[in-house]
Amino acid sequence: MTARRWWGVLMLAVALLFPADAHAEDKVLRIAFDKALPPFSSVDSTGEAAGFNIELIRYIAEHSGWELEYVPLDWEEAVTALRTGEVDVLLGMKYTNRYDQIFDFSESFFTMSEVLLVPSYDQDIFTLNQLSEKVVAVQRGHTSMDLLESVRRVKMIVSFSQQEALENLLRRRADAFIGNRWTAEYLLRKEDRWDDFTMRSGLINPTDYAFAVREGHSELLDSLNEGLNQLYRDGTYTRLYSKYFEPYSPHLTDWWRKVVAGLLIALAVGVISIAAFYAWNKRLQAEVKRQTSALADVLAFQREVLDHTESSILSLDMNGHITLVNQVAKRMLSVSDDWLGRHIVSILPQLPWEAALANRHRHYEDEFVWNPDTQQVYHYFMAPFANSAQEQVGWIVTLQDRTEQKRMQARLIAQEKMRALGQLVAGIAHELRNPLTAIKTFVELLPKKMDDARFRTQMLRYVPEEMERMNRILEDLLDYSRTKPLQTQRIALDELVHSVLGLFARRMESERIGVNVRIPVHLMIDVDRGRVKQVLINLVLNAMEAMVASSEKRLFIQAGEDSGQVWLSIADTGEGMRREQLDSLFEPFYTSKAHGIGLGLYVSQKIMREHGARMEVTSEVKTGTTFTLWFNKEVSHAELADSR
Repeated sequence: MTARRWWGVLMLAVALLFPADAHAEDKVLRIAFDKALPPFSSVDSTGEAAGFNIELIRYIAEHSGWELEYVPLDWEEAVTALRTGEVDVLLGMKYTNRYDQIFDFSESFFTMSEVLLVPSYDQDIFTLNQLSEKVVAVQRGHTSMDLLESVRRVKMIVSFSQQEALENLLRRRADAFIGNRWTAEYLLRKEDRWDDFTMRSGLINPTDYAFAVREGHSELLDSLNEGLNQLYRDGTYTRLYSKYFEPYSPHLTDWWRKVVAGLLIALAVGVISIAAFYAWNKRLQAEVKRQTSALADVLAFQREVLDHTESSILSLDMNGHITLVNQVAKRMLSVSDDWLGRHIVSILPQLPWEAALANRHRHYEDEFVWNPDTQQVYHYFMAPFANSAQEQVGWIVTLQDRTEQKRMQARLIAQEKMRALGQLVAGIAHELRNPLTAIKTFVELLPKKMDDARFRTQMLRYVPEEMERMNRILEDLLDYSRTKPLQTQRIALDELVHSVLGLFARRMESERIGVNVRIPVHLMIDVDRGRVKQVLINLVLNAMEAMVASSEKRLFIQAGEDSGQVWLSIADTGEGMRREQLDSLFEPFYTSKAHGIGLGLYVSQKIMREHGARMEVTSEVKTGTTFTLWFNKEVSHAELADSR
């Protein structure tokens, strides 16, 4: 037992041993009060009585010439002390029929109401009826216990004071708190915890709050009422109310006075306007009926639209419980209206519900296999939806059966592979037929012209060339079908470019192609020399072939650095390409040439990607084409492995 409780017990014992009449000549009043009900009454850090009720009785005592003896007690102890006559006045008691049978009450000086307080994150408790199966913190002997008698299966944690009951809520021992609205706000603001809780019902059971005395003490009761009236007249009550309650609520006394005056005025005006109000009410009823009918039509139309759309549609609340299922969803998922209220994970565990809880503002979209036996594939789209105030109130989930689409895609891919294979076979057959025809011709003439020196010279010249041509075709095919490991080394870019140009020097001279090279000598790159050389050879050959019909044949090769990368551009003044040609440029087997199978640029782009590099192209018809290669200055082995 705390020191304060011992002090209260000691005061009661003294009162029993030495009883005194409040109307005796010394006029000492023993005042009991709830010691833990701020801002109405409490014991401060110095042990002194403090609060709104304390100051009221103190001013009344000064007016009446009384001496006061304060007895701080728990609420039940204070009620018992007043009933047994151990104290003369109990500061602050709600008027109830039960208490009116054993006590007399002064005029009301406050309107007291209870509050239902829950944590701000709670989305389950909004009214008293929703406290079923919940734990509620209350004060022993308080009227809040009477309120909970009508709630089935409610569990109560009973404390000796409002402060102890609130502590049970703060420590999460209880789901809710019912008690004094002003005391709750006072204590929570003092702890800087007010924003952590929400008042679901702020004016529960409002009743009069007054001083209580033992039954029959009419003289003391008259003195208390006279003192209260004096406080109203001289403005002391208003000043004290503003001091203790203005930060939390409007002045109730002034409010009631204004209400009474307003009611009198309204009554006078109402007698005159009742006929007009009746007519307006009739019109309002008709308009409400019309709007209700229109709303019903809109809702019915929306339901018809939902039920006849091709997509399954489900709506969820913020906690993931199903609130609506359209007819398509019922058929697709084999569910009924009995599933309303169940959690979405129990029906669709494939949805990323945990991720949605972590990030409530994202949209989620993907596919999953619904039935492994039939390989049914569903595509889902899950998005949050908000009310008119832009507050998120739940989720919308749509489902579409993509099974047939997936099967169609698979068939199209297979057809495309067969078409590509046919193009490949046709291209290879065409390319191999020409060199084989030449070789066959020489072989057939060999017995007849073995002694012809000119024939032998032509055979030794053309047969190796045709065989090399066949070898190049096979090498291109192998480059398309397999990936060779890269053998990177640090090389100078200008040296690599000039080595490629040297291969075509005689042809460029014969075709009158001008070459302009601008490459800084210090540019170094880490690449597989042979593979990148293959890319450059392919680009230079393409540029030369594009300029066959051009009146001015110029080849521009430039390089530089930008944002830690090395770039190399190869531009020609050829015929250029159209938009549709650019879109298919890097596809395998695509070619605009009379000869070739369309693997050169595809393989070149593949080589660039293996290096962690990229290739870009721009072109303009009748002007020319520019290919730009972008290389990292240094490529790590990990990057190369990732690119492969």
